Amino acid sequence: MILNIASLQVVAAIGSVLSGLLHFFPGLTSRDSGRWPYWWGTGKIIIGVTNAAGLCFDGTRLSMLERATDVLLLVGLCLCVHAMAIFARRRPPTPLLVLLAVIVVLTVPFILLGDPDMRLTIILLGGTRTLFNFTAAWMLIHIARTEHVRTAWVMAIMFAASVPLFMTRTALLMVTWSDPVWENAAQVTADWSVCIAIILVSLCHLALLLIDAERVQRALSEQASRDHLTGALNRFGLQGIEAGLRGPVTLLLIDIDRFKALNDGQGHGVGDTVLRLLADLAQREMADRGTLVRIGGDEFLCVLPDCPEGTARGIAAALSDRFDRAVPALVDGPCYPGLSIGLSCGAVTGSLNALVAEADNAMYAIKRQHHLRERHAKAA
Repeated sequence: MILNIASLQVVAAIGSVLSGLLHFFPGLTSRDSGRWPYWWGTGKIIIGVTNAAGLCFDGTRLSMLERATDVLLLVGLCLCVHAMAIFARRRPPTPLLVLLAVIVVLTVPFILLGDPDMRLTIILLGGTRTLFNFTAAWMLIHIARTEHVRTAWVMAIMFAASVPLFMTRTALLMVTWSDPVWENAAQVTADWSVCIAIILVSLCHLALLLIDAERVQRALSEQASRDHLTGALNRFGLQGIEAGLRGPVTLLLIDIDRFKALNDGQGHGVGDTVLRLLADLAQREMADRGTLVRIGGDEFLCVLPDCPEGTARGIAAALSDRFDRAVPALVDGPCYPGLSIGLSCGAVTGSLNALVAEADNAMYAIKRQHHLRERHAKAA
């Protein structure tokens, strides 16, 4: 099969320019983007234009215009890496940045002033592009691991797959340069390698826009599943975690005693402060053992998978004690709110309804005990 690399480069160049222009549409940029779409778009346009311009030359690198085109290609790659660093919210490792800087600094003078041997220039540019694609793959893997974005994994695999292909082409060019006997056989493999690499890189033109779209979707889903006041999950968020619950689960159903009287007497601002206090204390006591859910009003649910009943009772006691000690600093007396906490535990297969009902009954039993103690205290 005869490869028409020139036609493939034309298609890739047009795709790069169009994708670069697409990034300049204001509607496709994020509000907190850090201007990464403009850096990425500019870099893609430069790469596309230089790749297209390269087809207009004879490939001898004799003219200064052709050499300047190669330098502009490096500029476009640098802009794309800069955009990706902003997008990933993390710089590449310092050794990798130093290596990138060194190879660019060494390549540019050679392209402009060095020996006009076509193969040596292509080898240098191939090695540089290999390093840039490796850097892009590293940052995409970081996004995928830290943000759990599936699209980033796909794009990282594509960039990573192009690295050995560019390396193979560069190595084959070095072999044929030193030993012309292998030129014909190596050239076919080199052409196939660069062909597949061009296809993979072309598929990644819109990589950051696709990842950003998934980011936005995840952010909207997170907002929809969270209570805006306390940061705890809401009932919609509870449905999301129920499906993954299997095996023993312990629940703590928390209700704030005298909360309505607090709102009526001191205002909803104080009530909101108490709700945030309870949420913060509950998160601290549970740590990474469970999830806090605000199921409505002043009621919260602590979901503790694989948590022994004794441990859960310890969490409930510590939470109640810390709440009682913290509330006086936020609420004017004489009647401070307290906590009634009901506990239930049992095996779960995707629904917490039965355990929630059991915890609710236990919570109201404790609340009635509190009311009885208060009546006896007043009577005394």
